[in-house]
Amino acid sequence: MIAISESQENAISFPQMHRGSAYPDHTPSSPTVLSLPHPFCRGDLLNAEVLIGYAREIRDEVLEHAFVFDQQGRLLKKLIGERTRIQFGQRDLFSLTNTIFLHNHPGSSSFSLADLECACVFEMRSMMVVSGDEIHILLPPAADEYFSRRLLRDIVRCFWIRSHLQPLSHQMKPYDGVWKLIASDLSLLLYTVRID
Repeated sequence: MIAISESQENAISFPQMHRGSAYPDHTPSSPTVLSLPHPFCRGDLLNAEVLIGYAREIRDEVLEHAFVFDQQGRLLKKLIGERTRIQFGQRDLFSLTNTIFLHNHPGSSSFSLADLECACVFEMRSMMVVSGDEIHILLPPAADEYFSRRLLRDIVRCFWIRSHLQPLSHQMKPYDGVWKLIASDLSLLLYTVRID
C-alpha cells in the first residue's frame, strides 16, 4: 500500500540516488526483451533483466521498498517504507508525476486499491508490484499514456463492485483475481512476469 503523509514529521526521508555499487544498474551481458508491448515504459524497449534485477533486490524485504523511474526507465530514487505502506512527504509528492513505480508487497499480494489511487493521482505511466516470484504490471488503457484522475473514479467503483461479488472467502483476504476482472472491465493492460 502507498500512503500520503500530511505532515513532514511522519514522512520518510528520501535517500539520494546512488549510481555506485549500492544500486547497480543490473545491466545484463546478453539482454532479453520481454515479449510484451512495452510494459515497463511505452515507447522504449524494456530489457527484462533490468526489471527483474530490481525486482530481485526488493522481493524478500520485510518492509515495502520502491524504485521510482522516469519516463525513459532511468532510476530516480529508491524509497523504503513500513511493513504495509510507503509514506510520502508533502514536498516529495510532485516528483512522482509521470513516473514508473516498482515496489514490493511483503505479504505476497498483488495490487492494493491504494496503489491504483496513487497511480491515478500522480498520473503514473505504470504501477508494478513484486510479490513472491512475480512482477505484476498494470498500465492504463492502450489509448492513454498515463493513469488519470478521471480513471480513478471508474477503478474505485469497479473494485468495490467486483470485490463484493466475490465469494466471502475471497473477500476476507487479498484476492489477486479481482484485478484481472477490473483490467478487463476497464481495458487496463495487466501483465505478470516471472522473476525466476
